[in-house]
Amino acid sequence: MLLFLKDVGIEDNQLGAFLTKNHAIFSEDLENLKIRVAYLLSKNFSKADVAQMVRKAPFLLNFSVERLDNRLGFFQKELELSVKKTRDLVVRLPRLLTGSLEPVKENMKVFNTRLFKIKERHLFLTYLGRAQYDPAKPNYISLDKLVSIPDEIFCEEIAKASVQDFHKFLKML
Repeated sequence: MLLFLKDVGIEDNQLGAFLTKNHAIFSEDLENLKIRVAYLLSKNFSKADVAQMVRKAPFLLNFSVERLDNRLGFFQKELELSVKKTRDLVVRLPRLLTGSLEPVKENMKVFNTRLFKIKERHLFLTYLGRAQYDPAKPNYISLDKLVSIPDEIFCEEIAKASVQDFHKFLKML
């Protein structure tokens, strides 16, 4: 296993840190690990790319080929990236492949939301003195709530104002 990891590109002085983070790699079948590396190489990741990705995201090789393929496909499709751009993205940020997709999906939902809706609501909250987006402070407003709830609920629960007041404010813009 150690020879395999060195072959992948983990240097001698990086093995301890790598294994501390991912001791579960020893429970993986060596042939499966080789297949996963071969899969990445078949997707035109260079050997240096794979080494960098494994160093930055130690659990990368614990993921099955199917799961890696699904993750790559997700980012390519959802972000509308070319194959090369997808590859460049995950080489720079390989934890995108190993981390939870929920924060990514939440951020994407926000970006599919119309920008002016966010701007309108933010300006209204600023006007009311309620634009508070720091989760460590009281009256925190999550980005998700800012964009995903209907105007009635936004006005009542977040802005603490009437829908009529919100619409009057929008006409002033």
